[in-house]
Amino acid sequence: MTRPPDLLARAAHCYEQTGDYAQAARCHDEAGHPLKAAELWEQAGDPVRAADHWVRGGRPRRAAECLLSARRFEAAAECFERGGDLLAAGWTLVTRTRSYATAEHLFAVAESRTDGERLRRRLGRQLATARAYGESEALLRTLTDVPERIGSLAPARERAEAETWAVTAADHIRRPDLAALVFAASYRAGVTGCADRWQHWAARALGDTTGVPAGPAPPAPPPGPD
Repeated sequence: MTRPPDLLARAAHCYEQTGDYAQAARCHDEAGHPLKAAELWEQAGDPVRAADHWVRGGRPRRAAECLLSARRFEAAAECFERGGDLLAAGWTLVTRTRSYATAEHLFAVAESRTDGERLRRRLGRQLATARAYGESEALLRTLTDVPERIGSLAPARERAEAETWAVTAADHIRRPDLAALVFAASYRAGVTGCADRWQHWAARALGDTTGVPAGPAPPAPPPGPD
């Protein structure tokens, strides 16, 4: 017998109050509330079930994030693609899987409306070529240009994303020198959180954080009189 949605919602609330998030999620699922069920499956520590409900609720990007946390990289890329974020789909494949041809295709057809998106699209395509064929010359040229370009990207989110993609690409081709130059430029550009990311990267990649700033860059001085 089908239970009324209001009764299921009350039951879900009781389960949630006792910490039984999985049973609460099942109640909301039966009541036809996929988004609430998705939230509860996340709280229950089941990102795969959560992802299924995010998809059913029309939130494929949130589903992709859950699948990334579950290391279901191919499925995460499919969700990014379903949500229209072909750059994220391609990046997931080129950095987390060996589906380089599919990644390259996604980058090739992805629309890039801003300078930051165009830069990330180029980094993605060139990283796919480097990982598939060992041809990294074009990627090296792009990475060398990133420090000069990163400060001009807008909005601020574009600078942070370009930093992350460039550093990851440099890591994949074992060029920590280029990654450090990207971090330095990002730091000078005042990208939020750059110092912390630089510290963590240096500790992981270099085993040493000597010389890496421990806090945000000071504001640039005002221009002097003519």
